Amino acid sequence: HQAILFLDADLEQSPDVDSPGERWAQPIQFSLGRAAVRIDIVDSERFLNLSRLVNDKGEPHPAAAEQLRRLCRALRHPPDLADRILDYIDSDSQGEFESRARNERLYNLEELLRIEGVSPEAVYGGREGEEERKGIREFLTIWPRKAAAKGGTTEGPSLVNVNTAPSEVLQSLHDQMTPGLAEAIVTWRTTPGADGRPREFQKAEDLKKVSGVSDDLLTRISDQITVKSSTYEIRVRSSVGNVEKAWTYVVRRGAPPAPAPPAPGTEPAKAAGHTLLEARPLNDFITVKPPEIEK
Repeated sequence: HQAILFLDADLEQSPDVDSPGERWAQPIQFSLGRAAVRIDIVDSERFLNLSRLVNDKGEPHPAAAEQLRRLCRALRHPPDLADRILDYIDSDSQGEFESRARNERLYNLEELLRIEGVSPEAVYGGREGEEERKGIREFLTIWPRKAAAKGGTTEGPSLVNVNTAPSEVLQSLHDQMTPGLAEAIVTWRTTPGADGRPREFQKAEDLKKVSGVSDDLLTRISDQITVKSSTYEIRVRSSVGNVEKAWTYVVRRGAPPAPAPPAPGTEPAKAAGHTLLEARPLNDFITVKPPEIEK
């Protein structure tokens, strides 16, 4: 409920743009009785959505699959990693990596570890051979899993918010999006503007403010990018001594409130608010925190 207040406030103040500089994107910490609570809100549009690899019939979408392959290349993971994930998710059994495939959309990202040939290092990061690599998990989501409304579609690549996506996800948009160009986009939006605040893209065309973004590239990625987000993961961690609980709540953004009443004396329409899509516990344990978490 605390997180929803911040998201509702942002919905009223700036419904058309979402960026890391906004209040909802900052950690929220408070005490609730004896519990210390921390909330982190992340938008799904900064990630690549694995649920979009297939349509609602389980049929693979080539453009979305290629987006995943580019992400794997950007992270320097084996070329077959993307195909192993796709074969596990799509409904057919014709792929090269169908052993133990569930042929359905993932229930959670930890399910990646069930895919044959996908190592913990590929999922969470670590040293593979002589090279240290980032894990693919931190760049992925499964939300939203289905279309937002009747008549919608989950087919095709997921929309990427160019205000919040990391360099690696930006590189997945197109072969012309080189590591240098993706980093230039991140640098532009994190550099303070005249008001001293980090800049943000107000519309997709603003990408041309970054040196190297051509009209041709913008045209090719226009159907894959956005400057605002619609789905959020509210990650809540609370602790009392050594008792700790962590939950994730997934919400979909509602419509912004009407700007003015339609007639004198008439109340303006209220925002649709945020729809809860899912609530899942991440852990529930009584223990001393692992050393790596303490660090």
